[in-house]
Amino acid sequence: MKLNQLEMLVHLAETGSVQGVAERMHRTQAAVSMGLKQLEENTGFELFDRSGYRLTLSARGRQFLRQAREVIRQQQRLQSLVQQLQTGAEPQLRIAYDYTCAPSALFPAMHEVQQQYPATELLLSGDSQLRVLRKVSSGEAELALSPWLPIFRQHGDFETIRVRPFELLVVCAPALLAGRNLKQLQRHDLLELPMLIPQNQDVGIDLDSIIRMPSKQRIRVNDSITQRELLLAGMGWGIIPSDLVGDALQRKALQRIDIPGFINNVNLEVHLVRSAERIAGPAEELIWRSFTATS
Repeated sequence: MKLNQLEMLVHLAETGSVQGVAERMHRTQAAVSMGLKQLEENTGFELFDRSGYRLTLSARGRQFLRQAREVIRQQQRLQSLVQQLQTGAEPQLRIAYDYTCAPSALFPAMHEVQQQYPATELLLSGDSQLRVLRKVSSGEAELALSPWLPIFRQHGDFETIRVRPFELLVVCAPALLAGRNLKQLQRHDLLELPMLIPQNQDVGIDLDSIIRMPSKQRIRVNDSITQRELLLAGMGWGIIPSDLVGDALQRKALQRIDIPGFINNVNLEVHLVRSAERIAGPAEELIWRSFTATS
């Protein structure tokens, strides 16, 4: 049996479909189906239950999956060690950040990496929802900056450090509040204005549940960056992470709305996240220690 066949099995368990495996591994569905068939033939017993519409794991298949995951973890650790023994420092350090978290928190540590490990190329990429954590889990990124809840550990064996609180603010463009007394603003006053709300945030926050009021008009967008642009354009009011609008509030392009009891408390934090299954390189460790010292 081959390592890539074991990876196919793990991805099948996570995605629930051959198509999902093919998309993750950038292969054709025919190649994935053949690889899974060959793996089953090599084991000598049925890995899959084919009685339903979808291909699912049999009881033996689920037991086999646990060991397959461990083999993949060991291979990742070994590859990480080989790379460090060969080069001394990572040729690349990939850092992912959730769009709801401003990556500027990483810049001082990244500057230190530039000074101490100039041969290490830094790759910084933004993504939405839980994809940054999945990148760390799958080995596509070494570090991630993301809102954090303990339930996220179901997506991988993670080690985390607190960076700062994750704060949500109610804001809108000043023009929308023209002629209104901000100190006397009430919840019902916002019913007259469109509400901008991100959909599918997938960070453990259900904004519909924490906003204790309906809204006659809603504009839903699929990421917080678009939500911010709509807020700046005066298209409505919204609840958005403070990281994304701090500069706009300072230059008064947006106005914060403070209504006591308007939203329920959201107790989240921004964490730096890495895999507990890999051996960290020196550049990664430098960034990690920079947050360890301040946490």
